[in-house]
Amino acid sequence: MRKTIALIASLDTKEAEVSFMKEMIERLGYSTLIIDVGARGSSNTIPDIKSEEVAGAAGRDWLCSYSIPKSEMISGLAEGIAVLMPKLYEQGKFDAVLSIGGAQNTMIGVSAMKALPIGLPKLMVSTVASGQRIFEPLVGTRDIVIMPSVADLCGINKITKRILSNAVAAICGMAEHAGIPISPDGEFVIGATLMGVTNDGVAQAVRILEEAGCQVVSFHSTGVGGRAMEEFILQGTIRAVIDLSLHEITAEMFGGGFSVGAGNRLVAACEAGIPQVIAPGGIDFIDYSVNELPEDINTRKYMFHNSEIAHIKLFRDEIVQVGEIIAERLNKSRGPVTMIIPLRGFRQSTLPGEVLYDPEVDAALIEVLHKGLKPHIKVIDVDANINDLRFSQAAAEEMLKLVRL
Repeated sequence: MRKTIALIASLDTKEAEVSFMKEMIERLGYSTLIIDVGARGSSNTIPDIKSEEVAGAAGRDWLCSYSIPKSEMISGLAEGIAVLMPKLYEQGKFDAVLSIGGAQNTMIGVSAMKALPIGLPKLMVSTVASGQRIFEPLVGTRDIVIMPSVADLCGINKITKRILSNAVAAICGMAEHAGIPISPDGEFVIGATLMGVTNDGVAQAVRILEEAGCQVVSFHSTGVGGRAMEEFILQGTIRAVIDLSLHEITAEMFGGGFSVGAGNRLVAACEAGIPQVIAPGGIDFIDYSVNELPEDINTRKYMFHNSEIAHIKLFRDEIVQVGEIIAERLNKSRGPVTMIIPLRGFRQSTLPGEVLYDPEVDAALIEVLHKGLKPHIKVIDVDANINDLRFSQAAAEEMLKLVRL
């Protein structure tokens, strides 16, 4: 059966590019589903789905999108396509998505892709995927391939022809040789969190679990990773967590760029009631740009993580606040929870004589967790640093006890 590539673009400004891609896709043996998100349509290329239909999926009753203010049109199309695309996919209308555009059409295109399951091929050719722009607004927690257009998308020429040809070849190749979406099934998957400063301890624990026959998916605790894990838990894909790196909660409270968002971390597993092994990995420091160090930097312990980022140790009152938030969220858990505390440091560089060693700060957190966690939460102290094998073994053993109940 021929596979179908959904093409999302504005036909009023990108008709030449859409025609070029459509012809190439069909020449390669695939079908197309053209979705127009432009204001005025096209007299030469007839889309399978018009922009008014896209907006209508979000309850926008437009007779002509050209009569709508541009800001309202863009938001309506973005909302509509996020509703429409999952429905079309469930109906078997397409097997992969390719979109092209500038700033506004990029946001519409990725809105469609973010609403689709991970594993489904998604490729966005964008004029704004370059320079100093960050990719969080474009990608979020989805596996969206972003391809810079290099030249503006204003007709077919020597450069755009090559870029669009590569994009078509890539999306067709993904659809043909992979493109199987992730969906909840009977497979038991454990989610783990790590970051550079807790990597050794978490990686060792994961290895032990895998040797015991468990499947573990690790997420980098830099904002997107934690948010992705929380989403997978709510979807039922992840059914237990060994959550040993909670730095995103510190970022949520004090900034630094790695926040999942207010109140969104360490929540899904508690609500779902799945087994949890938790450690306060990486919560004792804040990330700061080396160009934006706080005014009180000379009174703090800190180190340069790299040429751009400094890791700054929390003060006692700050880490107490983080510990209270952790306890508050875990106390709402509906399932079994074990808190495992590494007594000799929550990250690298926290042993005696090392730059972020501060036993008073660490002790304050330990006290908060012991006093603040409710009796139904098991608390284990391990006389080791989080990156020591002894800690990893203890964490893995506790996880195995919970998942084998």
